[in-house]
Amino acid sequence: MTRVDLRPACPLTVQFWLLGLDARQGHLLLRGFQKRPASQGSSAYVLDTLTLHSSGLWVRRGGEVLHFNRRTHLYTLDDRLVPARFACQLLRSALQQHEVWIMERFGPAHRRSQFSAQRPPRPVARSLEVWRAYVRPSLDRALPPER
Repeated sequence: MTRVDLRPACPLTVQFWLLGLDARQGHLLLRGFQKRPASQGSSAYVLDTLTLHSSGLWVRRGGEVLHFNRRTHLYTLDDRLVPARFACQLLRSALQQHEVWIMERFGPAHRRSQFSAQRPPRPVARSLEVWRAYVRPSLDRALPPER
């Protein structure tokens, strides 16, 4: 029996797949993330206001904490549910900064080569265009002008 994922395409589905590759390849540590033990599962990676874990991510914004639960695809701001669109906008800057760092460090073709070298799972492949649109503005600014 084939399982069908009825959730809408989400840029964080792709981002987490890529962050997993970054963690395995040592890129998070190279960027300056601190690896810390977590109470459950894999280690957490912390850089400034951003905390990454296989179960989700947290971003501190002033006195508030925005959390994305990867399993449920729910977003909370100080434990209050918030709409995905609103939460993704709040997370966008931190995730775009990471993608710009990856591009500047490894070149503009790095992510493309990861998608061709690895076979992304269906949910990742299905969300790829949404992810590209999500990170593109920062990547466009980081690319050198074409001649």
